[in-house]
Amino acid sequence: MLMGLNHDQFLLMKKGTKKIEIRLNDEKRSDLKVGEAITFRDTATNEKLTVTVEKINKFKTFRELYSNFDAIVVGSPKNDSLDKMVSDTYTIYSPEQEKKYGVLALKVNIIDKEEK
Repeated sequence: MLMGLNHDQFLLMKKGTKKIEIRLNDEKRSDLKVGEAITFRDTATNEKLTVTVEKINKFKTFRELYSNFDAIVVGSPKNDSLDKMVSDTYTIYSPEQEKKYGVLALKVNIIDKEEK
């Protein structure tokens, strides 16, 4: 599966500090399985990074999801508050999408880096 990833989040994942990718549990991602490969494409540079899904956690809300993980592993600065992480996520996904689909925390492990 191919997914776009914002440049700053891509760099954090490539570095190895971001270990959890946050997505809606929409039609495209609801079929994801543990062990499946995902190739992330940096939306700024088109660089690619392939990961395997180690674990899938489902939550009703971003707030519930972020309450279960340290900020750094989800790609946020260490000192970000729960409110800030949720607010930042609402710039990407709407509260209506969150309510309709629910959200996923995908624990990933890098298997291949395509350097540009």
